Amino acid sequence: MSVERTLLKNGCVLTLDSQIGNHRQADVLIEGSKIAAVGPNLTVPDAQVIDATETIVMPGFVDTHRHIWEGILRNIAPDALLDEYFTNILGVLAPVYRPEDAYAGNLVSALGAIDSGVTTLLDWSHIQNTPEHSDATIAALVESGLRCIFAYGNPNLDKEAWWHNSSLNHPHDIKRLAKQYFSSDNQLLTLALAPRGPEFTTFEVAKHDWALAREVGVRISVHVGVAEAGQHGKLAEMGRAGLLGPDTTYIHCCTLSDEELQMIADTGGTVSFASPVEMQMGHGMPPIQRCLDRGLRPSLSVDVETTVGGDLFAQMRSVL
Repeated sequence: MSVERTLLKNGCVLTLDSQIGNHRQADVLIEGSKIAAVGPNLTVPDAQVIDATETIVMPGFVDTHRHIWEGILRNIAPDALLDEYFTNILGVLAPVYRPEDAYAGNLVSALGAIDSGVTTLLDWSHIQNTPEHSDATIAALVESGLRCIFAYGNPNLDKEAWWHNSSLNHPHDIKRLAKQYFSSDNQLLTLALAPRGPEFTTFEVAKHDWALAREVGVRISVHVGVAEAGQHGKLAEMGRAGLLGPDTTYIHCCTLSDEELQMIADTGGTVSFASPVEMQMGHGMPPIQRCLDRGLRPSLSVDVETTVGGDLFAQMRSVL
């Protein structure tokens, strides 16, 4: 069976690869699902040719944290502060979301990500109100064709129960999902756990949730250093208990102490910033230089399309 070939001709090619280099004008040959060759004046008689003149050809972006169930709520809260987001989005709208709403939101946002050049995304999915919601969000991700990490979050049926010093453990339905949808690591869609984190739960709940992720064998993605909630040293408590590790990505980190940032670095953790949202909603000053000084290289993320656009160029400009 012959492999389908596509040739992108005469684009400005930015490979971001030190060995291949960048080219003011070159071609890219794609064979099946793999890039087979990069260089000027490639000749491939049986390839479909796409004229890339006066365009930039480059790798897709990676968005490391976006709540894409909110895709159908785009621009609903362009000037919302964090408390208003919690009240209106998580407190009013999320509890009445049906599985089909979660499906529509995920599909709209995933396709929008692809359209803006994002080809890999972590879906921080805290709309798991029922198992049917989880099935619907996963179905939308599969349909989109996006390479995605489905980060299984909490229900949002009652924000007071789930987000304020919560004593509710993370749902164990992740074990069903792991068996039903994620039996292989060699697929476009993979699994992570998105716990609320030590700032929004008790220490015992956070300890339980971290153990659940490690029992299932998946990475952890967690919000920390969020406004006043991040000023009480709760991540340091987790660190002193030996719970931090290289399997965890810490989102925002704005109000973490220097000690806590150093704990992340020392345990091999990674960080994700959503600078426009952090500044808009009042999370605090993104700790860009404080992380760089400790050898942490932040990734970027859109976070919520209720408030900001879905492209990574805005994220880069903001951080710069």
